[in-house]
Amino acid sequence: MQTTIKSTLPSLTFLLIGLLFFFLLSIVNLPMVVSKFVFSIIAIVSLYYLSMAFLRFEKISLTVVNLLPNKGTLKRLSIGLFIGAILVGSMLIALFTLTDLEIERNEAQTWLPFIFASTVFITLALMEEILFRGYPFFRLTQSINIRWVLLITAILFALYHYNGSQNIGFLLLGPGIWGVTFGVAAYLSKSIAVPLGIHISANVLQAIFGLKTDYNPMWTVTKNIDSSTINMNPEYLGYIMQIILLIISIIILEVALRVKKNSRKKQQ
Repeated sequence: MQTTIKSTLPSLTFLLIGLLFFFLLSIVNLPMVVSKFVFSIIAIVSLYYLSMAFLRFEKISLTVVNLLPNKGTLKRLSIGLFIGAILVGSMLIALFTLTDLEIERNEAQTWLPFIFASTVFITLALMEEILFRGYPFFRLTQSINIRWVLLITAILFALYHYNGSQNIGFLLLGPGIWGVTFGVAAYLSKSIAVPLGIHISANVLQAIFGLKTDYNPMWTVTKNIDSSTINMNPEYLGYIMQIILLIISIIILEVALRVKKNSRKKQQ
């Protein structure tokens, strides 16, 4: 028990320091787009060097936490982008097919400024992946069961997204479930590149259709008040799709763990 506490304490401390650091940065008053971009760049550099400091303290190599890019990083990132596009694309299709929501082209926005503004999603996603699926995540998996690691990091990831108005249920069923999905991707790929790709795709696709606040979308979502058919409540459908995502993530994890366990038995 004491060994487990000793081995997990640095990782949990890192997470708490990171969350405190984010809070302090968030109170700096800058223009919205500039704020998020500058915020994320400062956070990425700070979290990287903070990871280095904790690794030196624990006398562990940087390769253990897979933060440095290598020859397979681009491939894993591409896989993540593809997975994210499939997941969010499927959700959007279901949302616009099974509810009375529809999309309209936003004539006030064009692709060039949107793409420029969307670059912030890369830095924001990288910042969050370094904190929640970087050093603390991989160190915790070496000390405690991966299921507990996913639970801890997903809850903290959900709480990190609190903006003062959401309830805890919304956070757990939204960012919390995505935190599990990102964690499973990080664990199985032994890298933050795959969850980073999923994360970027999810954010960009949501922004394109106006599901991200503070961004001028390419399309806006409106409610079809003339619809004569009975459609599902968009909020309920959203929760259902999130729960399905959670179930899929858990199944993939459990199958991978079973395969790994059987492989170890054969080698003995």
